[in-house]
Amino acid sequence: MNYTQIKTKEELNILLPLIQEIWQDVFVSIIGQKQVDYMLIHYQGEKAIQEEMENGSVYYLIEHEGEYIGYFAYELEQEHLFISKLYLKNSMRGKGISSTCFAFFEKIAKENNKEKLFLHVNRGNHQAIDVYLHKGFKIVQEVDTPFGDFVLNDYFMEKDV
Repeated sequence: MNYTQIKTKEELNILLPLIQEIWQDVFVSIIGQKQVDYMLIHYQGEKAIQEEMENGSVYYLIEHEGEYIGYFAYELEQEHLFISKLYLKNSMRGKGISSTCFAFFEKIAKENNKEKLFLHVNRGNHQAIDVYLHKGFKIVQEVDTPFGDFVLNDYFMEKDV
C-alpha cells in the first residue's frame, strides 16, 4: 500500500476522476443523483479541494499494486485529527485497506499529540458505519447540516488514540 500526498496539479488530475467514480458508486443509492452531482461540484470539485488544501486539509491518493484505488484527507485540528475523507473503490472494500489507513491516521495523530480521531459519516452509509464501529469509533452526536439545497444527515464519531 502506498500513499501519495497530493501536492501537484498532476496528482490532483489523478484524484478527480477517482472521486467521480467512487462517489457515483457509493453515494447515489444513499443520497440520490441530484445531491451527488451537487456534492461533486461544491464539496469534492477541483476548486473546493484546492481551497481545503489551502486551509490545512492534507489529501492522499491510495495506491495498491500499481493502481489508484482510493483517497483520504485529514486535518489536524486543535483537539483531534479530523478524518475528512476516506473513500475506496468498491472492488477494494472489505480487504483490510481501511485498517492500514486508520493505522496511518493514528500514527499522524500521535506524532502531532492528538488524542482522538474524529470523523463525520452519512447516517445512511451503513457499510462505513459498521467499519468505523469495528475500528473502535463511537457515535458521539447525530447532526443535520444544511449544505446548499440539501441537508447532510451525519453521525459524528470519535476514537481515542
